Amino acid sequence: LPIIVGRVYNTNNPHPWGLPANATQSGFLTRSSMGATWQNANAFRFEDKKGEEQVWLHAEKNQDIEVENDETHWVGHDRTKTIDHDETVHVKHDRTETVDHNETITVHNDRTETVDGFETITIHKDRTETVDGHETITIHKNRTETVDKNETISIGQNRSEDVGKNEKVSIGKNRTVTIGQNKSETIGMASMINVGLAQVTNIGGAYALNVGAGWMSNVGLMHLHNVGVKLAVTVGKTISVSAGNSATYEAGDKLSLICGDSMIVLEKNGTITISGNKIKVIGEKHVDVNGKLIDIN
Repeated sequence: LPIIVGRVYNTNNPHPWGLPANATQSGFLTRSSMGATWQNANAFRFEDKKGEEQVWLHAEKNQDIEVENDETHWVGHDRTKTIDHDETVHVKHDRTETVDHNETITVHNDRTETVDGFETITIHKDRTETVDGHETITIHKNRTETVDKNETISIGQNRSEDVGKNEKVSIGKNRTVTIGQNKSETIGMASMINVGLAQVTNIGGAYALNVGAGWMSNVGLMHLHNVGVKLAVTVGKTISVSAGNSATYEAGDKLSLICGDSMIVLEKNGTITISGNKIKVIGEKHVDVNGKLIDIN
């Protein structure tokens, strides 16, 4: 039987990619279906033109590659991969991806990432995250956040924080809170403030304190009240003032002690007026009345 070791292109067996323009191209182009043209075929082509060398593989429909063991790809320059429809990658063991320079991933629609075990992300420099719409973070157990230096949180509008049980805030040095308008604080039971040295409260306008039951103030050394215009103390029933050593009441112009129809008035010119329906002067041992002029009417 004759053995064919080669052939030349002719009218019945033309060059698959046309001569003489593609004289440096060779390969296989198969058209097994009746009526098919070169546009409807599988092809495996070699381009040997110097500087434009190429191996081209075309599957008219599907392509299936099976590798029983390992597979290695090496690309000396760039690589472009385009998939017109869906892609599924299934790695049954571990996967490692290394990018020596930059990486950009663009997702034009939604993205879902599921990790059944642990996830660790390490960023050695800076990180910027921008969300144009809403963001929701749900953590079903505990969360720990550590910032080694400074942290700045800026919220353009409102903020709500709900803590189901306890909250503890520990600040190593100073804390400054600035509120542009109003502040409202509601405590269901008790409130305690412990200050190690001093506490100063500056109020530009008015200050009101409403206590439903009792109010106690304990001062270890000194308690001072400075009022620019007027101080009024109103007690519904009883008031008691006690001093261990001495008590001094001082008024610039006049000091009045009034009880019903009785009154004692001390004026800055030295006049003392005692007025009442009945005045008693009782001395257990003696009564001294000393004056240059004593009028008794």
